[in-house]
Amino acid sequence: MNNQTAISEELKAWILEQQDSRYTVERACDDKTESIILKTDSASATITLYSIEYTICELRVVDAKQENVFYLHFELNDLDHAKGLFLEMKESLLKQKTDTAIHVLLCCTCGLTTSYFTMNLNESVRVMGMKMDFDAVPYDKLYESAQDKDVILIAPQIGYQLKKARAILSDKLVLEIPAAIFSRYDVFGLINLIKDEYEKHKQSETVQAEGVQELVSTEGSTLILSVIDMEGRTQLAYRVYGQNEIVMQNQIVKERYRAEDICDVIGSVLRMNQNIRTICLVSPGSFHEGKLTYEKGNIFNFDVRTNIEEKFGIRTLTINDTDAIALGYSQKELNGEMAAFYFVPSGEYAGNIGISAYGRIFGTAGHMGGSQLAGITDITTFPKNPYALAKTPEGNVALCARYLTGLITYTGCSHIAFYAKMIPDTSELIQEIGKFIRPEYIPQIVRVNSVREYLYDGAMYYINSRKDS
Repeated sequence: MNNQTAISEELKAWILEQQDSRYTVERACDDKTESIILKTDSASATITLYSIEYTICELRVVDAKQENVFYLHFELNDLDHAKGLFLEMKESLLKQKTDTAIHVLLCCTCGLTTSYFTMNLNESVRVMGMKMDFDAVPYDKLYESAQDKDVILIAPQIGYQLKKARAILSDKLVLEIPAAIFSRYDVFGLINLIKDEYEKHKQSETVQAEGVQELVSTEGSTLILSVIDMEGRTQLAYRVYGQNEIVMQNQIVKERYRAEDICDVIGSVLRMNQNIRTICLVSPGSFHEGKLTYEKGNIFNFDVRTNIEEKFGIRTLTINDTDAIALGYSQKELNGEMAAFYFVPSGEYAGNIGISAYGRIFGTAGHMGGSQLAGITDITTFPKNPYALAKTPEGNVALCARYLTGLITYTGCSHIAFYAKMIPDTSELIQEIGKFIRPEYIPQIVRVNSVREYLYDGAMYYINSRKDS
């Protein structure tokens, strides 16, 4: 019995000893894999051991909607480390809600009319024994209250906000309450509408879940590991390129980003593709000579580049995520011409800015016009507390306009792209910027719907530009 097999047997025995009244345990196996499945009323966790010439441990938690809320795979070399990751997975499993109700949020201008409607709705579904519950909020609380809801209902008097709400809450069912139903407080009419539309919505959803992939072998492959904060979770996505073609990709989902996750992912990927010659880590935070500082992840001056190179013996490059996105956008959309990219995850009051021109990344500002000095007070004085502004689309526009005005003023950048889920309408942003800058000085501003491909393109360009360094 080799060391990994011994660790695997110890881990399985230890997991089975951890049995808990809050979940049931099942086992499954075939020629190459063995699984332990933990099930609650609302979610399931699967620990799968893939044994070929080595052992890969895959941990996955799937909620009642069949969505991955936790997913990680790593080479099984250290029993204590594996136990720690199992406990993290178990914590995620037990966090999932135990009900299967449809959670509905009603929204109107100030929340008064929808609050009365909500009382009648909750009483009716209680009497009928239906698994559905209702809450009501004023419009300025909509987006901070919508995250744990399944259905969002917009009252007729703010129906003009429907398009914006659908764009921002794109993963949810967002409907306008018909005026005929709202004016009569037609409880049964609204409940039937929700049931019909929610069923259609669920049928249209697709679930993407990739497991550990088969061994591939492509000479001189490149591994890009990207870390992005998105919607309250950390996404560690990787892609392996072989001769400029994608030969492997997957995504890790975790609530916490730890420095150890980086080597876990790299180790298991290297076992599946043993011909990787270059690794590029793309991460939020700041890099200085390969050392990463990312306060949100409690990572401070961690020499990640040296750590990877010493552990795996593979040349490693590091780049900030927004810098990679800016570089990829400049190369793909503007043939390398100057572009700035503003990236802000939902709920953050301040995003990140990367600037790229002709294959270079600029970490400092360029120049500033003297006539703009008086405007510094305007763009750094917020109309409300920045944390409060981050909770509404209008507040995000106010924040973003001030940040981009400073960027335009200091650098003279002629093209800006941005990703901000809470800002679906570029014209509103440009109008707000126009309060600080005359229209003829506002550069081209473009909203993008996704950053992942720009990030990978930028990382590949960065790798190729440093082949001889």
